[in-house]
Amino acid sequence: MTLRIWSKRAAQGLLGLVLLATAAWATSRLLGPTDAQEAALATMRELPPLEGDNAFGALWLMPYGLSESELARVLAEDLRRLAATASNRGEKTDPATHHVSSAEGRFRKQSPSAEDMALFCGGGRDCLPVVEADLERYSALVERHAGIIKRAEALSEYSMIRHPRSAGLLDTVIPQYQHAKLPATRYAVDFAEGRRYDAFDGTCRGIDTWRRLGANSDTLITRLIGIAYSADIYGRLFVEMLVRTPRDFELPLSCRQAFVPPSADELSMCRAMRGELLFLASVTRQLEAGDGEGMSTLERTLMPVLFSAEMTEAERAEHLVFYCTEEAKRAMGADQRIVRIEAEADLFRFECLGNPVGCVLSSVANPSFDHYNGRIQDANARLRLIAMLIRLRGDTGDQRPFKVQLRSAAAEVGGSEREISIGPDGRSLRILNYDALRGEYWEIPLPAYFQTPETAVSR
Repeated sequence: MTLRIWSKRAAQGLLGLVLLATAAWATSRLLGPTDAQEAALATMRELPPLEGDNAFGALWLMPYGLSESELARVLAEDLRRLAATASNRGEKTDPATHHVSSAEGRFRKQSPSAEDMALFCGGGRDCLPVVEADLERYSALVERHAGIIKRAEALSEYSMIRHPRSAGLLDTVIPQYQHAKLPATRYAVDFAEGRRYDAFDGTCRGIDTWRRLGANSDTLITRLIGIAYSADIYGRLFVEMLVRTPRDFELPLSCRQAFVPPSADELSMCRAMRGELLFLASVTRQLEAGDGEGMSTLERTLMPVLFSAEMTEAERAEHLVFYCTEEAKRAMGADQRIVRIEAEADLFRFECLGNPVGCVLSSVANPSFDHYNGRIQDANARLRLIAMLIRLRGDTGDQRPFKVQLRSAAAEVGGSEREISIGPDGRSLRILNYDALRGEYWEIPLPAYFQTPETAVSR
C-alpha cells in the first residue's frame, strides 16, 4: 500500500470517527435528560410563592437604619445595579462591589466593628456565662449598638424571606445574616441585670421569629440560618436563663408560641432544595454562556459544545427531588434518621456524550445534603426537648424521679432512634444528633430542681 493510499484511508477513518462522534453527541443532545430527570426537574422548578411581608430588604440594608420608604428605594436601586453587574461577568469588575449596597457612603452606617462583632454571642459558646463574667463591658456593647439591635428585633414583624430571583443575583445579593443574632446578647444583659421577664420575652420572640423566617424561605442558606438561630442561639440562651430561674417564675406568653410543635414547613427542606436548584442553575447558565470567571478564550468557545446547562440541571434535580418526596416528609415528621446510599455517578452514560463537562461536575460537585436534613431534624428535636422541659417544670405534682419522667416524656421529643439521656455528671441533659458533623450529642444544663442523686447513675 502506497503512502498516498494509506494517508487517504487514515484521513477517511479519522473523518468517520469525527462524524460518528458528532452524530453521537448530536443524538445525546437531542434526547436530552432522561424521563426521570425531566420529571424531577419539573418538580424542583415549581417554587411555591411565599406570602406576607418579605424581610429580605430589612436584612440586606440592616446596617444603615433607613426609613421604610428609603429601604424600598435603595433595595430596588441595588437590585438593578447588581443585575447589571451580573450580566457583564465577562468584563473585569471589582468582586468586592458585588455584595455592597449603594447605601454605602450615602447613609450613616450603624454596624459593629469587627472587634465588637466578635464579642456578640453566637460563636458556638454559651452566651450568658460570658456576659455575666464581664457585665459592664457587655452592657456598654449593647448600648453602643442599640440602633442595629432594635432593627434586628424588628424582623419579628415579617412573615418570610424571599430572595430576589432576578438573573445572576442569587450569588451576589447575600444579606448580612450575622446582624440578626445581635439581640441575643442584649437579652443576656437584661437577664444578668435583673430584667428577667424582658430577657425571656425577647429570647422567645427571637426563637419564634427565626423558626418562621427560616421555614418560610426559599434558599438553603436562609433555611439553615433559621434553625441555627432559633435552636442554637436563642434556644440555648433560653435554657441558660431557665436553669438560673426559680421554678415558680411565670414565663411570658411569647414563650408558648416559641415552643409550639413544628409546622409542616419546619418539618421539610423541600422548598429550600428547590431554591438550591435555582441557585445551581444560575451558575450553570453562566458556564454554558462562557461567562465563568477565569475562563480562557478556548474554554469559552468550547463550553457550549461540551456543557449543557439543561442536562446538568436535570441531573441535579434527580439528585435533589428526594427531599420533596412523601418518603422524606414521613421520615422527617416521625423524626426518623434519613440515610441514603446513592449509586456512584457513571461517566460513561450515553447522556454524558452530549454533556461531558456537566457529568464530571455532577460527579464531583453533587454533594449529599442528608447532613443538612439531619441538621433540620436536630433543630426541631432540640426545640421539642426544651418544650418538654418547660412542661415538666410546670408539673410540680409529678414527684417521680426525673429520670423516670424523662423516660415517659421521651416520645414528645423525637423518634425511637433519638437517644435522650442525662449527662454523666447528673447536671446536664443531652440528645443524640443525627447530623454527626456537629458532634454526637447536643447538651444543655439541667435545672437544679431536676437534679437528684439518682441522675448521676441514670445511664
